[in-house]
Amino acid sequence: MVLSSEQVMLFPLKLNVFERYMLADDRPTSPMSFFVRVLFSGAFDKAAFVAALEAALQRHPLLHARLTGRRAGDLAWVASPKLLPWFDLSNEGVPMLFPSGFRLDLRRENGLRVWIRHGDDRGEIRFQFHHACCDGVAANQFIADVLCAYDWKQRGLADGAPAFRPLDVETLRRRDRLGARQQNRLLRGLVAAWGALVRLPHFFLTRPTPLHAPGDANGDGTDVHDTLVPDLLTWRFDTTQLDNLLVTAKESGVTLNDLMIRDFFLAMRAWNNHHSGGRGTFLRILIPFNLRGPEHDRLPVTNVMGMINIDRRFEQLARSNPEALLDGIRSETRFLKRSRLPAAFIHAMAVSEKAMGSLERIFRTDRCLTTAVLSNLGRIFTDTPLRRHGGKLLAGGLVVEAVDTAPPVRTGSGISCTLYTYASQMSLTLLYDRRCFSSTVAVQLLKRLVAQIERTVNCTAKETAAALIDAKAGS
Repeated sequence: MVLSSEQVMLFPLKLNVFERYMLADDRPTSPMSFFVRVLFSGAFDKAAFVAALEAALQRHPLLHARLTGRRAGDLAWVASPKLLPWFDLSNEGVPMLFPSGFRLDLRRENGLRVWIRHGDDRGEIRFQFHHACCDGVAANQFIADVLCAYDWKQRGLADGAPAFRPLDVETLRRRDRLGARQQNRLLRGLVAAWGALVRLPHFFLTRPTPLHAPGDANGDGTDVHDTLVPDLLTWRFDTTQLDNLLVTAKESGVTLNDLMIRDFFLAMRAWNNHHSGGRGTFLRILIPFNLRGPEHDRLPVTNVMGMINIDRRFEQLARSNPEALLDGIRSETRFLKRSRLPAAFIHAMAVSEKAMGSLERIFRTDRCLTTAVLSNLGRIFTDTPLRRHGGKLLAGGLVVEAVDTAPPVRTGSGISCTLYTYASQMSLTLLYDRRCFSSTVAVQLLKRLVAQIERTVNCTAKETAAALIDAKAGS
């Protein structure tokens, strides 16, 4: 592998606190890695893809880096001897298997794996990213680069270069800086102290209720967990349904994310009531926050994110009322954003690490810390400079039909989900803990979530139809 002069100067690069956090919570039972599935139609060109993968990786050092050091202060990224990751290509229908277990060992391999399965006119690319290397936004950034390079290579464009957006490798040294969002150092310090002394202890000491599984249902087992790449369960809401949700959010004075958080709480409460007779009514949703600002425009793949948790106890009748629940969520998310608590999560982790000596001591538990994880990526691939057809990206002879992803699932937490919009459809993708749930139960869980969201969609549709009837009657 030939590194650019910038990358030679970059390494070794000290790990930041978020990267150390992802390593501390990385374990064989619940590896801190996530998957992205790219579904495509068209004939696949292996040579063009390998060349595209190599071109994209040259731009993103953390995806071809490895880990060195033992103590927290000594942990650093160094250049991997291999640019290309572990790679598996086969025909459609061949199972996707891990080369050496689910967990990516960053001391021995790069933080990326790739599987490809294809037929004559369709296929799938599956990426596995270690979360210490990048977050979901960055993963899509890398995939966009791969698609741009594939388009350039496969179409045989002799002039110019792939339509990459400009990047500056040196900005990785400044990946923790949050610019204008963190200009007030006093406020940042106060919020970080509050987060470390109040919010984090509350997070770790309280015991949210996990999602219950039917008594006669078992997980798929350890062998499946460590051998077979997990499936991503996805449901797609069409354009009309998405429009109705956006109308509901606007008329309610909330964000679409607030609306989805409310519906998740209602669905999870209904699920637990059905399977546990109402026992355990303290539910928690962990929500990743993208903290990128203009100062990160040229940043290669990395993590720039914080986290918040939304907790609800449903013993009180008011908590069960959908409108009251939504009002409470709106007030809380507004406060959290204004207080910069998602960003303070990182600073609170740093304070806790110093107090405890290491983050491993904090995460040395397998009990439930959150009922579910819910990430909202919004509209994806909006700035990708590729041709489109029907809103779908075109890369050489391929049409990108869908891109699906979900965050890691920690032991003790049943599911993680991601919401995102592509080609005018909103998708909900679910990853489940295969040690706790069977695939059949996971599908039932997804259907429960979808049913609650569709209930919101249908309420909006009925209100819109009634308004149209009233308008016609008035005219």
